[in-house]
Amino acid sequence: MLRRDFIRTMFATTGTIALAPSVLAACGSKTTSSGALVIGTPQNPVTLPSTGEAIADGLNNEGGTMEVLNWADYTNPEVIADFEKAFGITIKQTIYDNEDAAVAKLRNGTLKPDLIIGLTDTALARLVAGDLIQPLNHTYIPNRTNLLSGLQNPYYDQGSQYTMAQFIYGNGIGYRSDRIDGAQVAQEGYDSMWNADYAGKLAVVDSYRDTIALALFQGGVTDVNTGDSAVLAAAQENLIRLREATSPKVDIVSYTEIPAGNRDIAYMWGGDALAMPFFLPEGTSSDVLGFWYPKDTVTANDFFCVPKSSATPVAAHQFINYLLDVDVAIKNQTYVGYQPALTDVTVEAMLSSGGIVESVADAVVTQERYESGARLVSLAPEVDALWNDVWSAFTAG
Repeated sequence: MLRRDFIRTMFATTGTIALAPSVLAACGSKTTSSGALVIGTPQNPVTLPSTGEAIADGLNNEGGTMEVLNWADYTNPEVIADFEKAFGITIKQTIYDNEDAAVAKLRNGTLKPDLIIGLTDTALARLVAGDLIQPLNHTYIPNRTNLLSGLQNPYYDQGSQYTMAQFIYGNGIGYRSDRIDGAQVAQEGYDSMWNADYAGKLAVVDSYRDTIALALFQGGVTDVNTGDSAVLAAAQENLIRLREATSPKVDIVSYTEIPAGNRDIAYMWGGDALAMPFFLPEGTSSDVLGFWYPKDTVTANDFFCVPKSSATPVAAHQFINYLLDVDVAIKNQTYVGYQPALTDVTVEAMLSSGGIVESVADAVVTQERYESGARLVSLAPEVDALWNDVWSAFTAG
């Protein structure tokens, strides 16, 4: 069953839709600085300190049950069932909906999973410093070579000591092409979000880092981790102009609201744009949807990691490798919506599988887009406070 059909069935039977896992995974949480922890940036890649040894080569998986900490509906149940059958192990999932809260529970021992899916590099330094995750043994993960080249040796974890990338996305503007001229959006670019013609029909993502980055990009600033108080003050004024011009919704549900016809345009995570067709009313053509991918934008990814507390580390490695198989990843994408960070999971492959549709295919992140995109990294406490002040001024209106 495709995820669009699953969710449509859920809506029909319950009358409600929970927040999409792709949305939750993309936004992670409001992450404050990790202080003196080792944090990599694209300009300064980091080799994380060693906290122990990886598991030995040639071990059999442990059997029994593997506890997986995951976002809700973030792995295709059919993929899970296929893995269980092939490897003789049962997967039990514990769901989280906030990255910081998950890390806190890992640190205090409330959560003791065998595998973690979907955290981001803003959490990684804390996991390593807390001695919470183990180095990976790459001999169990030959499919790592399927990853985009830039993610086989990521800046936040040189050598992929502790992590393997999973999904990838970039930010942009989604819209209803039956109400808004896509050529005009492409011509206006980020200025579209300040267009008063869209007042009351526009939204920005409820993520302080992403939406302040929008204001920076629109103002010609590409440093999305700036600590310059004057630059941030200008971004604040820019966001207030946006608020006064368009009265935007500030939330994380544009992936449902645009397909439903309740709004016309939104600044959103590209993975959510790929998922928009899942939420179209029955019988509505996907041609009513569109997406503009900016030249200057944020790109990001999440990853797999194995806790030191794992009772099934071999099976955890095997599941990571399984999910990095190209055919399995494409099957997973048709349910989750987000794009696997694999070289061979191309636009053509996802169109062929039915995982995406042509009208929003521009949300797909290529190797070149990933490499040229800006990354949001953890901020020093005093800089994070400045960013939060900007956000408070914007959302207070």
